[in-house]
Parts: sequence; C-alpha cells; structure tokens
Amino acid sequence: MEKTMTTTTHNKTPGMVVLVATIAGLVLAAISLLPLGPGHSALGVAFDTEADEAAEADKQEAPKALRGIHYDPPRQAPALDGLDHNGQSFSLKRQPHPLAMVFFGYVSCTDVCPTNLKKFEKIQKQLGADADQVQFVFVTIDPGNEPPKKMAEYLEYYEGEIIGVTGPYGDSLDEVYKSWGIVRKRVELDKPVMGRDYKFDHSGQIYLVQNGKKMPVSYPYGTSVDTMVEDLSALLDDPSLGERLPEVGSVKKVTIPPGSYTRAAQKNPKLPAYLRVRVGDSIRWRNDDYMYHFVGDISLGPGEEATQRFDEAGEFYFGCTALPSEVIRIAVEEPSTDG
Repeated sequence: MEKTMTTTTHNKTPGMVVLVATIAGLVLAAISLLPLGPGHSALGVAFDTEADEAAEADKQEAPKALRGIHYDPPRQAPALDGLDHNGQSFSLKRQPHPLAMVFFGYVSCTDVCPTNLKKFEKIQKQLGADADQVQFVFVTIDPGNEPPKKMAEYLEYYEGEIIGVTGPYGDSLDEVYKSWGIVRKRVELDKPVMGRDYKFDHSGQIYLVQNGKKMPVSYPYGTSVDTMVEDLSALLDDPSLGERLPEVGSVKKVTIPPGSYTRAAQKNPKLPAYLRVRVGDSIRWRNDDYMYHFVGDISLGPGEEATQRFDEAGEFYFGCTALPSEVIRIAVEEPSTDG
C-alpha cells in the first residue's frame, strides 16, 4: 500500500517555517526495493558502532597541510546535543555534512562573537558551491538567557547558513562546555551593555570537526578567513574525507530499517537527520520494520510506503517514531535555474 502526501508551509516567520502535512489521498502501487547489505541504510551509507568511531578517530592523523592548533592524535569530537535556533533537537554527530566549524559565544558579545560569525559568513561566500558541505555552528554559552527565538533573531543579521545551538535551561549545556574545554567566566558590569549587567570572558577559537567524529585542529581567534578557506578546500578535495552531503534532490527514497523500534537502533539511528529537496520533488518513505511507524502525520504499517511531494520552499521538521528524541530536518529549495 502506497500513500501519496503533499506538504505545504504556512505561518512563515523570519528564520522559521512551521510544518503542516496533509493527506492528499491513497494510491495503490507495487514498488519493489533493492535489498541492502548489513550495516547500510536505505541511502547506501554505512554506519559505524561507537567503538568503530573511536578507533577510526584514533588511528587517523591530522593532515599536515592544515594550519591552526593541531591535536596529535586528532581528538574524538565531544558530544554536542541541544536545541537548534528553530527549537528542534540538534546533535552534531548526526549531521551528514563532512565538515563542521563550531564556535562558542553569546548574543550580546561585542567583539569576539560578531567577528567570528562574520568570518563564517565570509568563508561561505569564498567556498561558493562547496559551502553546503560545511556546517557552521554557533553554540551559546548563556542558554538560560538565549532561547531558540533569540538565537534565530540574532543570526538573521548574518548571511549564509549558521545553525544556532542552545539548551532548554541555564546549566543544560554545562557538560558540553566541560567536554569541549570551553572557558566561560561571567563578569558583572557596573553599567549595562546591550541591556545586560554582565558579560562573559570566554574561549574564542573555532573548532574544525570531520564527519561529526574527529577534531584535527582548532583555529585561534584572529586566524584569517583565507587560512580557514584554504584548509576547508584542501579537505573537501581529499577523497579520503568520506561521505559527502548528497546533491539537492538526489535522495528520493528513505527506508525505516528492520529493528528501528528497538532501543539499540534508536541509540544509533540509521535514518537521515537532514535531507534537501527542491520544490516539486518527492520523497518515498518505506517502513521495513515490524512495528507501525509515523513520520510526521504519515502513518506507515509494516511494509507500507508513502510518497510525499514538497510544493513550497521552506524548512520542515518531522518527528518520527524511529527517532524518539530527534527530528528529521528537510530543506526545500527553489527549483534550480542552471541550464
């Protein structure tokens, strides 16, 4: 049984689009899927175990061409889980981009933070088409006073895509700061600055993360945009970097694999965290698990499929019962004008 779905967006506000999914009808179809080998998802991507990831990070050395502060051997990238600037769950480990640039700061910072965020903006411009292979992440060191909405409003001042990460309450990211080695000292002010009677003395470096797993270098505050662009370009030209983010619209089918309802599978889910399509594209969801699953408003019994078409540009967030603590983010872009 295949179901046909149409997704549109409504209630647009700056920085966020609210998802509304409606069932357009039911269409009978018989669609067969090619079997996948063990350890592979429906997208054909192999997934490592925790032990495999740690071993892989330990045995690989930082490329000698990279500048910045080298970690020898490269550090295992610490966990970075929180809420993104749209209020959705975020896990750096689950992002499909082969590279990430991570910086910790706060919204009312008047020097280090706006300088580094402008560098993020300039790096994306210089990388051009390659910029979509790099995720730029700004993590607040003041989550109690910088909820998702404030992060979203602040990031609108910068061009390109920068993901803001915060937490639900004041000390919710304390373990993150500790594991990343972030210095954040609150300093009380005699006179308020930007409406606050305190500031933070904090770390200013930018961390380079590969495949969400290892950290070969970090860049001290003051590192030039050209230096970081050269490093990122060199890595993106290196065939050993690993899986690249798929082309926009290239992923047409996503399968919920057998066993997805188990705790072990949900700890290391095999569903994508982020997909990109163009207006008019469709994604076919299939449930190969032995339990019922929901993807947003789509109900899938064992062996069922649903085709979902995206008719308007925007960002969509789908809850899925195979990802109880996460969401699937789908970016819908305007049709390409190339050619």
